[in-house]
Parts: sequence; structure tokens; C-alpha cells
Amino acid sequence: MSDPHVIYASASAGIHDQRWVEALSACGFQVKVLAASGDLRAAVNAFEPLSAPVLAGPLNTVTRLLVGLSRPVIGLSWGYDLQQDHTQAVALEDLAWISGLDGLVVDSPATRDLAISLGLAPERILLTPWGVDLDLFTPTGPAVSAVGHGFASGSRVVLSLRTHDTLYRTSDVIEAFARAALVDPALMLVMGGDGPLTPDYRARVRELGLESRVRFIGRVNEAELPALLRGADLYVTASETDGTSVTLLQAMACGIPVIASRNAGNVTWIRNGETGQLFDVGDVDGLAYLMVAAHPEQVSREAALNLVRNECNWSVNRLLLTKLLT
Repeated sequence: MSDPHVIYASASAGIHDQRWVEALSACGFQVKVLAASGDLRAAVNAFEPLSAPVLAGPLNTVTRLLVGLSRPVIGLSWGYDLQQDHTQAVALEDLAWISGLDGLVVDSPATRDLAISLGLAPERILLTPWGVDLDLFTPTGPAVSAVGHGFASGSRVVLSLRTHDTLYRTSDVIEAFARAALVDPALMLVMGGDGPLTPDYRARVRELGLESRVRFIGRVNEAELPALLRGADLYVTASETDGTSVTLLQAMACGIPVIASRNAGNVTWIRNGETGQLFDVGDVDGLAYLMVAAHPEQVSREAALNLVRNECNWSVNRLLLTKLLT
């Protein structure tokens, strides 16, 4: 008997898409990947067998295009596409069509609760947090030190890995660092990732006179992330909204102290003062204070590690997809 088929439809082809496709393959599916360009509905309709479900997301840009097909349509929420606590939110009344989905995959309790409020039956919802490869992301192993980034020995490295755009508020990281750097001369910033605002960020760093204390390293291959995380003194995320941030979990799995914005997704994982430290979204002064004040002894690395190991093992969580898609 051949493996069952599933269609994976997305608006992008990034690392998160790659992880979902690999997860589906690990569940025993033959995966057909379709990009949300051209007539996506026609492309999905044409795929055989007609019984193969389609897993599609984000919701408002991809999934909604496929509602009403004769094959099962399973939505894949990316968190921001349902959550309301950010500037790019889609109004809930414009998401009422979600109640007609055959299923929905969400990665946080907050997102699940929003889907239920829109009329989607709870039994059609699979809550499976973004997980971590716990064989790869560990506290021990190679580490990229401050010296490896071109900083002096003894520097304290703050690491950011989110996309450079307004939704992730990565500009707040730079502004907070500028204030913290006035207080702590050993503090340095490494900005991973890229995005539409990268040129603006580089210009702002030059304007602030911080070029010697900030490194832009671009996108980082997932295989290189563990060493990068282990070598950091702090991992920071300032985003307006999250479902479950996989890089946050990866940092926790590597035993690195984390500072995160207090949004609906992050509070699921960050128990303030226990598994990490929280600041209010947009509170640049609060973030700057934590950059200076946060030290490993103020949070329990063991508590963060245990949380990730117990609830965020991707090799276990991804297998839950089988039940929803068959």
C-alpha cells in the first residue's frame, strides 16, 4: 500500500515551510508542495487523488482561497493570522469563514481559543506547539563566542534572530540596545535575519555610532543556530505577536537566558523570572533595562530546559498531524 498523499500550500518557501514539509514526510505522507501564486485553487483541484487533504496557511492569504473545495481543507495558522494583539491583525469578523474548515492546526492556546470563538468545533483543532530538534539544540556543544563575532573577550552578546520588519519590532531591539550600551560598555548586539527594514537598521546603527558594537549576520542556517545560541549571553525577541516562536524555544533548549515581549504566544512559555523575563510590547526602556540587568542566575535554565523538553519535542509533536490528516 502506498503512502497517503497530502498537499502543502503556502505563500512562502522559508525555513518554517521546510520544517512542516519534513514533518509531513516523517508522518509517512507523500507531500505535494504548491506555492500560492497563479490560480492556487485550480492547482489544488487538479491534484490527484481527490481524497488527499490540503494543509494550507497562512489563513487569510492562502487558506481562505481554498475554502469549499471537494477535498478536505486543513488550515495552518501562523499565529499572527488569527491573533488580534498587533497592528497587522485581520478583524475577527473577516475570519468567520474559518468555521467551515475541515480542520485547523494551531501552535498556541491563545490561537486555539480564537478559532473556537469563531465557531470552529474544538474537535477539528489540533494544538501542536512549534517544537525543537532536541538532538541538535542542546546546552552543550560548539559555541560562537564574542571573539568569534569580532568583539573583545569578555563582551556580553545580545542575540536577535527575528525578521527585520514592523511586526517583529526588531527596531525596538536596536533602540533598546543603544540605551543599554550607554550603561554597559561590555554589551554587544548580534542581529541575525533580514527583511525589508534591514537597510534602515544599518543606517540607524551608523547614526547611533554603534557600528563597532553591532553585527548584522543575515539569515542563519538551522544547522548553525545551536552554536550561535550557545555563544550568546541573552536571546531577545520583541515581536508584537507570536503563536509559538520556534527560535525562542531553541534558545531555551540551548540553556540561554531569554527576554521576550509579553504577547499572547510568548506568555505560554515565559514564566516571568522562572523560565525567562518579559517586558511589555513596545517598552524600549523596559527592554533596555533587562539587557543590562538580566543575568543567568536570575532565571532557572533548568526550568526552561525542562519545559521545552517536556512540551516542545518536535519529533513527538509533529506525529500528531497524522490524526488530523487521515
